Amino acid sequence: MADAAVDGQVNRGHKAVKSGRGAREKKRAKKDKRDGNQKERHNSRAFGVANTVRTQRSIQRNLDRAQKKEYVPLSDRRAARAEEGPPPVVAVVGPPGVGKSTLIRSLVRMYTNHSLADPTG
Repeated sequence: MADAAVDGQVNRGHKAVKSGRGAREKKRAKKDKRDGNQKERHNSRAFGVANTVRTQRSIQRNLDRAQKKEYVPLSDRRAARAEEGPPPVVAVVGPPGVGKSTLIRSLVRMYTNHSLADPTG
């Protein structure tokens, strides 16, 4: 039953406007198009900017945000030293407060992908 309805179905189009303002405008537009007298319908004020300073600020802010999102990957420091390899033994000696632990942390971070909380030795 559904197949017969789909195969033999004939749809009617919308009812054409024959009178009234819409019909007159449609007839006039059709005649102008045929004669080549179409008017340019462009409202220049519709797409204008009301506040240029605010628009400039918005544009600049969007550009700054887009630049901030750009990602520059850091180079892998371990790849540059892969051929050398880490030194077998490192001795760090010095008086208190000169940065021995900081140096050890940075060396471990440079040769491995880990960071040390508190180096002891």
